[in-house]
Amino acid sequence: MPRITTLDTILFPVEERPVFVAIQTKAGQKYLRVPNRKAIVNEINGRILGVVSKEYRVVTNSEALDLAYECCRMVFPEHKAGEWRVSTVDAPYSAGHCFIDMTHNSASLDFRDVDPESRPDAYGPFIRVTNSYNGMRALRFDIGFYRKICENGLILPESAIRFKFNHLQREIGKAIKLEIMQEKLMKMRKSFGENMKALREYPIDRSEFEPLMRSVLLIRKPNHAKPKNWEVEKNWNALQLHIKKMCDAYATELGENAYAVFNAITDFASHPPDNRCVYRERHSFQRLAGSWLVDFSRDCTNPGFDLKKYIEMGTRNNG
Repeated sequence: MPRITTLDTILFPVEERPVFVAIQTKAGQKYLRVPNRKAIVNEINGRILGVVSKEYRVVTNSEALDLAYECCRMVFPEHKAGEWRVSTVDAPYSAGHCFIDMTHNSASLDFRDVDPESRPDAYGPFIRVTNSYNGMRALRFDIGFYRKICENGLILPESAIRFKFNHLQREIGKAIKLEIMQEKLMKMRKSFGENMKALREYPIDRSEFEPLMRSVLLIRKPNHAKPKNWEVEKNWNALQLHIKKMCDAYATELGENAYAVFNAITDFASHPPDNRCVYRERHSFQRLAGSWLVDFSRDCTNPGFDLKKYIEMGTRNNG
């Protein structure tokens, strides 16, 4: 299914319309208005984006983008909001929700994994705004990191600064206010560097790359992918070949270690292939990558850590 990837395409005007239900009576068909419900409609093509409660506070994608610029200014006050740019737009074809990433090219915002024996990589922060018109996703702002050399990114779970609002009028009100905790950002920078160091120092045999990657990203062969279902089997084989080539490339570039697997994971998460066996969105994959970074960098430094058991446990839990 094609996805929306351009900013202009998601900045369409919307309007709220009443919802009616058709009932059949002896006198013919009759329409009754549904109380406490309203439809959010794309004014350009008339497509219904969602049916929500009467109290649902509509935040347009344009408004969410303005808030993202404000968020950038507040999180990084040393840089002007206008210095940030929209780097990525991702939304389903229905446009019921969207993700917009804001990045800044200044090296002063880089998070560097400084290792004298390794080529240091520059990681920059990005701010992602999530918005929806169907009530399925709350308006939220996340801070993530991307590797500048290839723009592979992830969203950290607990250590990332997050701004989250539901779309109810009583929770958002007429004005949306952002609260920033700068001390949390400093902690995030420090822990990110420590996580990178742990991954670089943990060796992983090349044969373990694919099993670990599939376990982290919850990628598993569909139950119906059997020889008689040639189309699904074809897609599954193509997906495995894609993952293998990705793992080969990073093992060659970075060596046989957890950092190479991490880069393969974030590459896949940031550019999920169009394949029938891939069910998650880019945002979901990048959150899985961020959670794994935090958990694995902690677990792999514990005495007695067994990678094979770790992969088996993850595969069992995800199966």
